[in-house]
Amino acid sequence: MARAGHLRLVAAAAAALSASACTYARDRLHDFADIFRLEGQVGYGLRAHANAGELAHVGLGSSRQWSAGWVYGQAGTQDVTEDHLPFSLVWSILDPEKEHVHRLTLGTDGTHRCYLIFPGALNPGTLEKDEIRYLDFEAGFLAGVVGIEAGVSVGEFFDWLIGLVKFDPSWTFLDIAGDDSPELRAGRRLWFPRRKREGFIPPN
Repeated sequence: MARAGHLRLVAAAAAALSASACTYARDRLHDFADIFRLEGQVGYGLRAHANAGELAHVGLGSSRQWSAGWVYGQAGTQDVTEDHLPFSLVWSILDPEKEHVHRLTLGTDGTHRCYLIFPGALNPGTLEKDEIRYLDFEAGFLAGVVGIEAGVSVGEFFDWLIGLVKFDPSWTFLDIAGDDSPELRAGRRLWFPRRKREGFIPPN
């Protein structure tokens, strides 16, 4: 009987260890996949751009496209309208209330607008990125009818790197992206509705 009891304890410990190892492997795989972005685009226009995180959004041209691919841990599609210089100046003249140098409209979700530098702070649009995205380095182009967008997330890289020593799911202080649990991952997205700040009412 004692031997059977010992075997049950060993089996229970092995099952718990196996479950913990599976959770760890799943979370680290998700963290690694969150580092990268790669999308194909089909549409019309002529546009090239590079984003140095939320320090600068620089580009030329304008395009309307449908994008599909992998975006920092999530597969999906999106209708996108993107305007840079010189076209953005025309839109700003036509509608001074919505002046901008870079405009990114994501279907019916909303619009990001900025003035090239510090887009995370100087953003009069309706969408913004989470802080973990402030060091996403991206580049893309659309030439005629086809294009591509690629990026790497420095913030997500450090989330993966620090997560390598997160051996216990309860050590949430090591999950700097705050997305290890399935419930938190379900709410992840690249752009969020802009948070209400003191004295700020999101424009239409």
